[in-house]
Amino acid sequence: MAQAAYKSDYGSPGYWDERYSGTDGGGFDWYQNWKTLKPTLEPFLVAEQEFEILIPGCGNSTLGADLYDEGYINVTNIDTSAVVINQMNDKYADREEMEYTVMDATNLEFLPDSCFNLVIDKGMLDSQLCGERNITNVECVTKEMYRVLKPGGIYLCISHGVPNTRMTYLNPKTLNWQVEFRKVPKPPVENAHDVQGVSDHHFMYICRKPR
Repeated sequence: MAQAAYKSDYGSPGYWDERYSGTDGGGFDWYQNWKTLKPTLEPFLVAEQEFEILIPGCGNSTLGADLYDEGYINVTNIDTSAVVINQMNDKYADREEMEYTVMDATNLEFLPDSCFNLVIDKGMLDSQLCGERNITNVECVTKEMYRVLKPGGIYLCISHGVPNTRMTYLNPKTLNWQVEFRKVPKPPVENAHDVQGVSDHHFMYICRKPR
């Protein structure tokens, strides 16, 4: 019971506010950082002024800033935690075109339809699955990701979940997109030892909205 209660905190904005309040504004990347993920992401990135990127559940990841520094300046980072959004706005105030906004990925009411070319979700869907109303919330997330993508846009979901635990959520009959997946090697961990039953890769789910 204790483990289940702990996991459910991951879907709570209050949990994240408390967690980020105890940090110094430094960066932390779940699963993958830009250096390890760059070869996998580059085929989906377009170096054009109009190319718009959304990072839901951004937390204090450096991914948005890393993309900005690579020339992909139209990056919108959102998170339910006002604490971390304030920290990131202060930290990256010099990246004028990049936005950090308090917003819930289950209800992107302030974002218009068809406004992003690419959505990069690094662990956000996984955290939704750990919270209360998890099935309903995940349905809302995928519906909203579909809605805000431009025709031909792509939702990239990076997850620790294997396909038979994620494809049902990502590819419901209600969404008219194509979904495929590929393995992404996990970053090497210094002084780590092989642990039986622990996978050496994450999964990236590629959800393409039709043109």
